[in-house]
Amino acid sequence: MLPFLIDDRGKVWDAHSVVLRARLHASLRAQEFRDFAVLNLGFIALAIGKARINIQLRPALARPAALGALYLVLHKHAPQRIAVRWYNGLWRDEIIGWHRDGWRRLTRLIESPEKLPLGFSRRRIAPEELPRENPLRHVLADRSLLTSIINNPAQMLPVQLTDRYLLLTEDDGHELRVCDFGSALMSRSPQWQSQARGRRIDDLPDWYDGKWVADAYREAGRSGQPVLEEVAALIDWPKLGTLSHAYWRLIATGTDGGGRTRLLGVTLDDGRVGGHNAG
Repeated sequence: MLPFLIDDRGKVWDAHSVVLRARLHASLRAQEFRDFAVLNLGFIALAIGKARINIQLRPALARPAALGALYLVLHKHAPQRIAVRWYNGLWRDEIIGWHRDGWRRLTRLIESPEKLPLGFSRRRIAPEELPRENPLRHVLADRSLLTSIINNPAQMLPVQLTDRYLLLTEDDGHELRVCDFGSALMSRSPQWQSQARGRRIDDLPDWYDGKWVADAYREAGRSGQPVLEEVAALIDWPKLGTLSHAYWRLIATGTDGGGRTRLLGVTLDDGRVGGHNAG
């Protein structure tokens, strides 16, 4: 792949340019130089291949001229996918199918702050920390039953949870997309519900919530083990304002008939902490 750097004025440089290194008085090795320019100067690093472009950037520092040049490169080469490595307090990685939602997804990454706003928290807990009557505890008790639930949640979940599930599948670009969900999920946004199937889980009505929820599912997918969490969030709902929401969430991993990853999330409101208007 051919490596390039886009500077803060939008000029595209060969990543090994002696002139650029001289201007910056840099004597670092190639990878260190690239990381330094991205993290401290607002440069964007590119590696261009036949079907994929790798991008490395720090959204909070990337300059408008550099971002404009980046979009021109992407339109010129029209890759099948882009692999983005971005920094927002720590390095994160994502592969985006460019011809579907790539433009919008990349734009949202670029506009993201370095840290989530206050009001989002999640903590892993053991099943024993749940009240005995909590149906999530019973779902976790039988791993063979959990496998059946992942394959058919609408029919196999306990009745208290049949409207509280979210089923995701991984597409060819490694995006997690909504396959199915219960009627109580995101019920405060009928518009989202009407358009949800086939959309990325990242694209929830509240952008920060979408990013945060998507990260939780990706972490669970990488671990391959059931994850039980105690969750609290301040969610900005269209037309309703900001509401607090506390709940328990179980995320379990499986595969479909084609071997693709399936992620099932089942939630139950934490009755000890009632949701209320926070804005």
